[in-house]
Amino acid sequence: MNKICFIAIVLSFTLISINSDVFAVEHDSNIIIDGPYVRASIPGTSITSAYMSIENKNDEALILTGVSGLFSDRIEIHQHTMSDGMMKMRQVEQLTIEGNNKVVLQPMGYHLMIFNVKKALLPEEELSLTLHFKQQKDLVVTIPVRSIKQENPAKKQHH
Repeated sequence: MNKICFIAIVLSFTLISINSDVFAVEHDSNIIIDGPYVRASIPGTSITSAYMSIENKNDEALILTGVSGLFSDRIEIHQHTMSDGMMKMRQVEQLTIEGNNKVVLQPMGYHLMIFNVKKALLPEEELSLTLHFKQQKDLVVTIPVRSIKQENPAKKQHH
């Protein structure tokens, strides 16, 4: 294969991976992060939320024990639940992703609540989140900031 063809192939794979919303986190890991994003800041607030799906390709369950990022000093795992006809939100200490299964963090379900955002988060920025798991080393994921207008219209429920 000549040098030009090889470079063209490498560049095309690089562009595909850059533009994809699917992130395979570490090659030796069996965790796939799909469609991650953080909601852009709403003026006057220091709270936002983040969403993604976490797929566990391992046979054993995986436990997410926490999340951190340099842009906030407090990120919690939360869950919306319906109780007595009312939607309630509560913090959960950990999130179990069963073996060969996935958990979707989405509006009105499991999600990440981000408190004390240090500066306004603007659309098109990228942030790093560190996912802390009980069974393995931390995983760092780079995710985009999106305006609420950029979210899927079918999922347009405000947090």
